[in-house]
Amino acid sequence: MQYLTYIPAFIIAGGFLFFIIDAYNTYSELQTLKTNIVKIKNISQLINDLQQERGLSSGFVGSKQKEFKKELLMKREDTNKSFEEIFSSCNENHQIYKGLKNNLNLFREKLFNSNMTTERSFDFYTNFIQTIQAKYLQTTTDINDHYLNLKLQSCTNLSFMKEALGQIRATINGILTKRYLDTALINRTIYAKGIYANSKYRFQAMATPEFYNKLQNILYNTEYKKVQSIIDKYIHQSTHITEDPHIWFKQSTDAINKLYHLEKNYLFVIDRYINQKSYNILSKLFLTVLLFIIIMLFSIHIASKLKNGIIRNINLLDEYKNAVDRSSIVSKTDVKGRITYANDKFCTISEYSREELLGKPHNIVRHADMPKAAFKNMWSTILSKKPWFGVVKNKKKEGGEYIVEVTINPILNHKGEIEEFIAIRNDITSVVKLHEDLQHTQEELIYRMGEIGETRSQETGFHVKRVAKYSELLAQYYGLSEKEIQYLKTASPMHDIGKVGIADSILNKPGKLTKNEWRTMQTHANIGYELFRDSEKPLLKTAAIIAYEHHEKWNGTGYPRGLKGENIHIYGRITAVADVFDALGSDRCYKKAWNDEKIFKLLKEESGKHFDPKLIEIFFEHLDDFLHIRNHYSDISSFMQEK
Repeated sequence: MQYLTYIPAFIIAGGFLFFIIDAYNTYSELQTLKTNIVKIKNISQLINDLQQERGLSSGFVGSKQKEFKKELLMKREDTNKSFEEIFSSCNENHQIYKGLKNNLNLFREKLFNSNMTTERSFDFYTNFIQTIQAKYLQTTTDINDHYLNLKLQSCTNLSFMKEALGQIRATINGILTKRYLDTALINRTIYAKGIYANSKYRFQAMATPEFYNKLQNILYNTEYKKVQSIIDKYIHQSTHITEDPHIWFKQSTDAINKLYHLEKNYLFVIDRYINQKSYNILSKLFLTVLLFIIIMLFSIHIASKLKNGIIRNINLLDEYKNAVDRSSIVSKTDVKGRITYANDKFCTISEYSREELLGKPHNIVRHADMPKAAFKNMWSTILSKKPWFGVVKNKKKEGGEYIVEVTINPILNHKGEIEEFIAIRNDITSVVKLHEDLQHTQEELIYRMGEIGETRSQETGFHVKRVAKYSELLAQYYGLSEKEIQYLKTASPMHDIGKVGIADSILNKPGKLTKNEWRTMQTHANIGYELFRDSEKPLLKTAAIIAYEHHEKWNGTGYPRGLKGENIHIYGRITAVADVFDALGSDRCYKKAWNDEKIFKLLKEESGKHFDPKLIEIFFEHLDDFLHIRNHYSDISSFMQEK
C-alpha cells in the first residue's frame, strides 16, 4: 500500500507529458504552416501572372488579335515559370496542377486559332484563377492562434481584392480594344467592383493598424485614384472611350502590383511570426523537460519519505468522513437497498426521523415524477461495482419535493465484494428552480423578439406562436430528438426577426414590390442570421439557422444562398412549411387570406419544388392535427390558457 505514495509523481508526470505533447503538436502545426507559406507565395505569384495574362488576353481578343500579342506571349512564359515553382513546392498536388496547366495550354491554342469572344476569354481565365484561389484557401489552414488566423484571413481578403481588380483590368481592357461599350463586360466590371468593395471592407476590419494604414496609403495614391476614376467612368457607361488600352493596362497593373507587394509583405510578417513562435515553443519545451526531471526527482524523494507515514495518515479518514457528513446529505444502505444510516441533513430535508428511515428502502422518498428506468440504470451501474451519478427528485414526508445531485458509490471489502452503498447528495433545488425560471424567461424573450419581427410588417404576433406549434409537430413526426424539437419550437418564432432591418415602406407596401424592393426584402434572412451567428448558445444558433434558411427552396431557387434539397438544414425546411401554411391562411397588407382548398393545392404543387416532399407528406398524413392547432390557437385567450 505504501506504493500509493508514488501516485502524485505519476500524475505530475502525466501533466507534464500532456503539456509536452501539446506543445510539440503546436510546433508541428507551425512548421506545417511555414511550409504552406512557401506554397502560398508560389500560388500568389501564379495567380498574379494569370491575372495579367487574362488582362492581356482580353485586349488581344477585343482588338481582334491586333494588339497585345507580344506582351501576351511574354506573360505566358512568366506563367509557365510560376507553374514550375508550384510543381516543386506542391508535391502532393503535382498531378492536379499539371492537369490545370494542360487545360490552360489547350485554351491558349483556341485563343489563337478560333474566333474567341472577349467574354469567353475572360470567363475562362476567371474560373481558372478561382480554381487556383481555392488551393490558396485550402493552404491557409486554421491554427489555434487568433493573431495568426487574423493575419491569414486578412491575406486572403487582400488576394480577393487583387483578383477583383484584376477582373476589372481585363473587362475594361476588352472595352477599350473593342472601342465600344460592351454591356456584358460592363456587367462583369460592376460585379467585380462589388467583390472588390466587400473584400476591402473585410480586410480593413481584420487588418492590424500597420497594414490598414499601408492599404490606405495605396488607396489614396494619385495613380491608384486615377485607376479608380476610370473604373467608375465605365461602370456609369460613359459614351466617350478616350483611354489608350496600353496605358490603361500599365496603370491598372501598377495598382494591382501595389496590392501584390502588400500581400507579399503580409506573408513575410506571418513567416517571421511563425519563426519567433516556433523558437519560443522550443525554448519552453526545453525548460519544461528540465523542470519535469527536477520535479520528478523531488516527488520520488518525497514519496519515499511519505510511505513510512501511511499508517498514521489512515486515521485521518475518520475526520474526512465527518467533514463529508457535516457538509452533505449522506445515507448508507445494505446490498438489498435498505437504509442503514442517514445523517442529520438527510432527516432534515426529507422531514423523516432517523427511526422512520432505518431499515426502509429508499423509495420511501421516491417522487412520482422519477421514471423507473432511471433507478433500473442506477442499480445496474452500482451492482457492477461502478459509481452512479445523477440528479433525483425526491418527495418529503409532508408532500413537498426537493432535488439533489447524487453520487452513489459501492463500498467493496478486501475480497472485492460489495459490502454496502454510500450515497452523497447536494441539494440543488434552488439551482434547478432558478434554471427553469431562466429557461422560461429566455423562451418568452424569444417569442417577444419574434413578434417584433412580425409586428414591423403589421402582422399578428399569433403567427409566430402558431409557426412554433406547427414546427414542433412536424419535428416530432419527422423524428427529431427531444432536444432538437425544443430548440426548434423555441427558436422558430425568430424566423423573420431580420425584418427589423427592413424599411416600413417596403414591409407594409400593399402592392407588388419592385425588383430593388424585393432584393432589399430578401436581405432580412441575412440580417436575422447576422444577429445570432456568433452566439455560443445552441438555442440562438438554432435561431440563426432558421432565420437564414427558411426561405430556401427544395429545388434550389430560394434565397439567400440558393441551397438545394437536404443541404437546407432541417430546421429551415420545417419552418418554411409552417410559415407558408400559416401565412397563406392569414390576411396580409398585400393579400387576403386564402381558403383551405387553395392552400392545400399550393402545398401539394410545391412539394419537391419549394418544400421537402417528406414534410408535405407528413403534413397531409396528420392534417387534422395541424388544423386543430390553427383553430385552437387563433387568439390570445388560447395562449393564455396554455400558459
